[in-house]
Amino acid sequence: MKKIAACLLALWLLPAWTAAGAVLEGTVQKIDREQNMILLNTESGTETVLITNSTKGANNLKPGDKIKVTYREEGGKLVAETIAPNQGGPPPTPSEIPGA
Repeated sequence: MKKIAACLLALWLLPAWTAAGAVLEGTVQKIDREQNMILLNTESGTETVLITNSTKGANNLKPGDKIKVTYREEGGKLVAETIAPNQGGPPPTPSEIPGA
């Protein structure tokens, strides 16, 4: 019985473990300080990421910055924990390539 309870607990906590510390890489499309969010162009499309007072590295963001965001999922939304410059960055989008 204890093994079953332990397995159920592990399965219940698994989404929290996998969601914590996930990383997105992309280019800042838009920053909305009133809504506390950024739009980030990634390889898989545009992502909306919420920023909070505890988000590290969010103060000096500007559109066009290539960044790496460590985030957690909260209520189905992506909440940034840290934002850092991404020197390598993802490949440029077609709109970022001259003559494409």
